[in-house]
Amino acid sequence: MADREISQEELDNLVDDASYLQDEAEAMQYVIESVPYTKSPPEGRSIAEMLLLIDHAQLSYYRPILEKAVESSRPTHLDNFTHFRESFEIDEDKMKDIQKMLRKISKHRAGLVNAIKNTPLIDWETTVYRDGQQILLFDFMKEMIRFERGMLKDIADQVRVYNQEKQQKREIEQRRSQREGPQATENS
Repeated sequence: MADREISQEELDNLVDDASYLQDEAEAMQYVIESVPYTKSPPEGRSIAEMLLLIDHAQLSYYRPILEKAVESSRPTHLDNFTHFRESFEIDEDKMKDIQKMLRKISKHRAGLVNAIKNTPLIDWETTVYRDGQQILLFDFMKEMIRFERGMLKDIADQVRVYNQEKQQKREIEQRRSQREGPQATENS
């Protein structure tokens, strides 16, 4: 696995994929207020919690590992880093200002995208170690993209379910008011 060469096209695709989170965070700023972003589903995290987790993952795990692997001449062992899921703590104060949170995610992602762009192509072939197994730095960063895409899909699913529930409530209210409408005029 460690002998694979990374092409410029693959790196360009990684940059595009990494930029997607920045675009999503910016787009969410316009619609997030219309959903209950702090409400957690029965089994899962709220939208705000998932956004915090994505940001925490990139700041405390993926970016430091990227920087360490590129800067150090010694092998980078992922076991030396606390996994972001283990170190994540919900910050209620950050969740109160969702707009600020989305701006920070966008800003942090812009910094990470710049770090990716500024990493020479040859450095993406650097090997990092997880549980004694070799993994290319490039493939490790692709894991970050898969994680984020999964989280963004969960967020989209929550928004969809909320919007469906909202639409059903509107339809029920419409039917109720239609039924009550003729009776109200008959009783006058």
